[in-house]
Amino acid sequence: MITENLTHELRALANYASRELDLWIKEQILSVRDLAASISTSKILIESLSLENQLPSGKPTNQTKSTELYLKSVHKRLDTVVELTIVDVQGEVIASNVDEPFPVLLAQNWPENASIQGDVVVSPQWSERYGTAIVSIAVPILSIDDYILGALIVTFDMQNLRPHLKDKIKSPPGDVLLLDKEGHVMLASDTTLLNKPLSSELDVLSRLRNNPGEYDVFLGPQQKKVAGLAYLSEKMPITVIANRDYQLIYSAWEQQRNMFIGLVSIIILIVTAIAFRLSHAIVKPLQRLIDATEKIVRGDLNVNLVNGQRDEIGQLTHRFNQMADKLRQNQAEIQAAAIAMQQKNQLLETLSVTDNLTGLYNRNKLNAIISDQLARFERNKRPFAVLMIDVDYFKTLNDSLGHVVGDEILAAVAKRISQSIRNVDFAARFGGDEFIIILAETTVDEAEKTAERIRSQVANIHCDSINQDLHVTLSIGVIQSEPDDISLTILLSRVDSALYEAKRAGRDQVFCLSSNKPDIVAP
Repeated sequence: MITENLTHELRALANYASRELDLWIKEQILSVRDLAASISTSKILIESLSLENQLPSGKPTNQTKSTELYLKSVHKRLDTVVELTIVDVQGEVIASNVDEPFPVLLAQNWPENASIQGDVVVSPQWSERYGTAIVSIAVPILSIDDYILGALIVTFDMQNLRPHLKDKIKSPPGDVLLLDKEGHVMLASDTTLLNKPLSSELDVLSRLRNNPGEYDVFLGPQQKKVAGLAYLSEKMPITVIANRDYQLIYSAWEQQRNMFIGLVSIIILIVTAIAFRLSHAIVKPLQRLIDATEKIVRGDLNVNLVNGQRDEIGQLTHRFNQMADKLRQNQAEIQAAAIAMQQKNQLLETLSVTDNLTGLYNRNKLNAIISDQLARFERNKRPFAVLMIDVDYFKTLNDSLGHVVGDEILAAVAKRISQSIRNVDFAARFGGDEFIIILAETTVDEAEKTAERIRSQVANIHCDSINQDLHVTLSIGVIQSEPDDISLTILLSRVDSALYEAKRAGRDQVFCLSSNKPDIVAP
């Protein structure tokens, strides 16, 4: 809010000074025009200009000296003028009230473009000779028949503009500075700032000129921190700066701020003392309850608060301890029930995939295993082998010795199969007296050795129910996964064909079926 109000005031101050500058220049142009009109009627001046235009330049005449005396007499009556100079149409000095007039360069086509209103030919600048800011204005001098004889150049002291830079009543507080092209103060509402650079900071002037009307903070001519903004004159290369002392701007605000901070500090001390007393009576016991509750929420039920109070907080603590005890009892019961449930779930999961008689995987689990192996084979192209095993003449053994002996034979064969394969392999009861073995990442040649080992392991089986050793033979079909095995049905059909070939060849042997070689391994 302070910055916004200050920006508004500085803009008003700079706008006022800029308008007064333009108005003052216009007034001086009018005064020079009137002066030129009055002295152009002088016979001495007309004759001097006419004679000068006829003679070679640079040759003084008695008429020139008379003109200089005339200009000096006119200058005595003008308080704000420091120089009066007459030049011809080529811009050559004819006469002046000073010995060395301020150098003035007229435009190349000045006689053709000259206006009776006059023109600023030297922009406002600081003059070391006069110790003040000056501006030079030129108007044409016309003959009786409106022929341009030359020009009257009047150099004004701009100090009489200084009181008009600010309105003593209406203008907001602050200083107004008029800067030349180089950034030096040539005119200011405060005379102590004259002929000084705007700031010791290098980019301040360019920053202000590039952002006219924008608030900025910088070091002023007196190397004090100021807040200001700039306006650029449209008619002349003059920068109008409006600024105020930064410390004075914010001193009132800082005083209120310090008072506010002091009051807030006192209030904080009082509140702190009250809070300290309350913390011992209420806050700390409540915080212990909150911390204990958070532990229970995180699952830590080993919480027991020490209760040394008999008020409402003490009663609440007692009830909390009772609640924690009850939760611990419930947790123990839930954990025991969860363990029992987990064991039952594991048992059910095992039963759902296991054959009751042999302990091997059942048909449903076998189908899932084969599907998984086919998917792996499609991804990594690593073959696996499948063995289909059939107990030779099992129906005859079952009919002659009884079902109990038959079941004992199947269980013994399953045990020998489990002992003959790796942990990464799978064995399942396919149905009746048939078994399936999946050998992971195994070729048909390696599977053939495993099949032969299984066949030799089950040659003699002891049956406890009849206390007798039985000679049992197996027929085994072996295949290796192929790219054409796109489904479980195709794979099982191929291994079933291999088993059929083993039986057709006389049983008690291994038959390997592959794309490279069909092979029968006889006992």
